[in-house]
Amino acid sequence: MKTFLLFFALALVGPLFQAISQELPQISVEGQSEIQVMPDQALLTVMLRATAMETAKATAELNKKAEEVTAALENSGLRGYELTAENYYVNVNRVYVKGSSRDSGYVASQTLKILVRDTGEKLLSIVQVLHGSTDLEFQIAYQLSAEKKKRYGEELVKLAIADARVKGEAIATALDINEIVVHRVSYQGGQSFDPVVYRAKGMRMEAADAAVPPTLQPGEQTLSERVHIIYTFAQKAPR
Repeated sequence: MKTFLLFFALALVGPLFQAISQELPQISVEGQSEIQVMPDQALLTVMLRATAMETAKATAELNKKAEEVTAALENSGLRGYELTAENYYVNVNRVYVKGSSRDSGYVASQTLKILVRDTGEKLLSIVQVLHGSTDLEFQIAYQLSAEKKKRYGEELVKLAIADARVKGEAIATALDINEIVVHRVSYQGGQSFDPVVYRAKGMRMEAADAAVPPTLQPGEQTLSERVHIIYTFAQKAPR
């Protein structure tokens, strides 16, 4: 019975609060912020493939390539990177010729991820090591570390709120309103920090003597944020 009475009371009070809120004089503004940042780390995605007429041979060849990459990185003496392996597949090697297909052995594939917390000399050194290790394809995606994402995310929100405040006060001044008060704040969040891919097509070197290290120059990323704020104010009494 008590639960029913409480629900009934809320059902009556809810529309009342909504009506009061709608009657309040309001100024609705959208605050925006934007900053330019430089990525502080890079993710190298290495794609390895091996083809053979038997699954065991294709797998063995793939494992050999993965070991060559791992050994090359370890023997280079470089530190400060994280190497992980994922997406290991062995599939039928289906060849398509003039509208028809035929099976020609098996293809094994695997993806290696190398996270480098540096976008300068250390990254360039690792790229040179990869060029000389084995025949492979890889690409580089510049990105922000978790620490920078958090710091820039907080800064963007503060700047967006400050922008909303400036706009709200400008409107109030133009309308001869003495003071505005925050009534409601709407913020969705979820700012996307998309990595910038360097040569999305991938980089491929057929032989070590053909390896020419690229010039790695990460560009700035533009980060933005928005926040919607509704201000209320006291109406002047009619003269």
